Amino acid sequence: MAFVTLRVLHGADRGKVFEHLSTPVTVGREEGNTIQLNDERISRYHLKFQEDDDKVILTDLESTNGTKVNGEDIQVRIVRYGDMISLGRSLLLFGSRSEIDRRIAEVAGRHASINEEHARQISERIDRIARSSDVVADASGVRSPLLPAEPPPLPDRLGPAQAAQLAEVVDYIQSVLRTASEGVIARPGAEKVELDFADWQTVLDLQSRLAEMLRAIGNPTE
Repeated sequence: MAFVTLRVLHGADRGKVFEHLSTPVTVGREEGNTIQLNDERISRYHLKFQEDDDKVILTDLESTNGTKVNGEDIQVRIVRYGDMISLGRSLLLFGSRSEIDRRIAEVAGRHASINEEHARQISERIDRIARSSDVVADASGVRSPLLPAEPPPLPDRLGPAQAAQLAEVVDYIQSVLRTASEGVIARPGAEKVELDFADWQTVLDLQSRLAEMLRAIGNPTE
């Protein structure tokens, strides 16, 4: 069974810590939630943490004002220790101090560029965010210092059909970006490149389609 620890960094409940809660965990304004927050911009039942395949999954429960993880709107997302979760006017830090320190060590172990000093600085940056969050103008844009520099890993244990479907989606994205980038004009000595307006519209259309895909993944019954 997975357990969830959340620290409220910003909002009316700032300073509260909810430790070692067994999943599933719901967060919202209503008394029936595992965690009830005093924030009028939070929905009655706003989001849920649950365990699946040894991972903690965060799902937005079709809330009115949405949920962000590390500044990005989400419908469903794997959350990792050190992630910053924004809902309403509140900002939550996922994970206990020991869990976040363990993740910092794991990230440092995978990247030769992150030495002991760099790992200490990451830890200090998280602490600074926690201490200064009462003066954050827009908590929804706060991002975790532990954001990965590389793409997330591909899902494992896929069946042949699921693997083929995922490959089709990735190939479609690659094809659109490749076609758009072929029209880029790079002038010698210039710091910027030029992109034809039609190609730029193609990129914007791709962004819109990806947003629709994410919504469909988060709400498969729609």
